[in-house]
Amino acid sequence: MKLHKRGFFHSALIVAGISLSIGLSACSSPKPVQQESGTHRYPLTGRVVSVEKQKQQVVVDAADIPGFMMAMTMGYDVKNPNLLESISAGDQIKGDVVVDGNDVWLENIVVVKKADQVKAPPSNDAHPAPAMPSKQ
Repeated sequence: MKLHKRGFFHSALIVAGISLSIGLSACSSPKPVQQESGTHRYPLTGRVVSVEKQKQQVVVDAADIPGFMMAMTMGYDVKNPNLLESISAGDQIKGDVVVDGNDVWLENIVVVKKADQVKAPPSNDAHPAPAMPSKQ
């Protein structure tokens, strides 16, 4: 009788292990969906962090790009090097992120506000120097 119970326990343990393995594999992350063929465009707004003309790239601190990615700072290739001539670090820009498979680049870059027009907010932690007591 003990042998029969032990066999049943081992069988139940094996079935539970297999069930757990199948359950965990079903919960694994889904396989990436293949990108639809064709080019996709997304509107970008952000602040230029740097312009790297040698690499034909601009680094942008961008706002959320709905349907593509959340807000982040990253470098974007620029296929038309002439677009880099009118932008500089600190500029507020708008443009189009173009996605074609694994290729991502910026087009239609427009400077909305030049860096020298962007003013830093006044500092609230500036304190006047304390008055010195007068000698009498």
